Amino acid sequence: MKNHKIRIRTYILIALVIMLPVLFNLYSPVLLSLGIRNGIITASFIVFAVWFIISLFMGRSASCGYTCPYGALQELVGKYVLNKKPKHVKADKIRYIVFVFFFLMVSYFVLKIGGLKGVDLFAPNGNPQLVILIPAFIITIGLLSVLFGSRAFCRYLCPQGVFLTIGAKLGRKIKMPSLHLISNHKDCSDCKLCDKSCPMGLNVSHMVKNNDMENPNCILCGECIEKCPKETINYTFSIKD
Repeated sequence: MKNHKIRIRTYILIALVIMLPVLFNLYSPVLLSLGIRNGIITASFIVFAVWFIISLFMGRSASCGYTCPYGALQELVGKYVLNKKPKHVKADKIRYIVFVFFFLMVSYFVLKIGGLKGVDLFAPNGNPQLVILIPAFIITIGLLSVLFGSRAFCRYLCPQGVFLTIGAKLGRKIKMPSLHLISNHKDCSDCKLCDKSCPMGLNVSHMVKNNDMENPNCILCGECIEKCPKETINYTFSIKD
């Protein structure tokens, strides 16, 4: 049953990558940025807004874990093809610098044009710059996974992952029931299969031993749950203290 669940998620990741030529028209950080620069709410803006709302009670699972085609591409390349994980813990802080830069840039554009002025779901698609920008973005995140491991962009550079982490923390702050991991460290056999399965390269076994399963880089994909032979790790949907 567990292997069946793992295969389902793998199939979802493969489908997302196959559909990437279509999906980047619906969601892309590049399209999101260009839309905001022109004061337009695009499909990318709406998708991200929905992801942020969902993050209040589902964390990064529904977005990063299961529906982001760019994360899927990185995971398939880094984890399943190269079997390489991101391990540079000190580099985790870089994404917060990127987040601040991204936030200031967006704020500048919005203030400069006097706010968002309308809705046009596919407005930037006619921009000739996209012929270069979007393929360059996709190639870059793919190369990062080749060089630094599965989901390297997600772990080290993605500003939107920081937004969604803030959403998850906000949901817990206002006492909303939310999806998160729990563990029973007494049942842990220290097999480290959870570490090997994590596409984000997290030291899950250390989290289990410390009885603290919260990590801002966790995308709640459930791979560690499915791989644990002792059922030490599980999902729970509750108000977290």
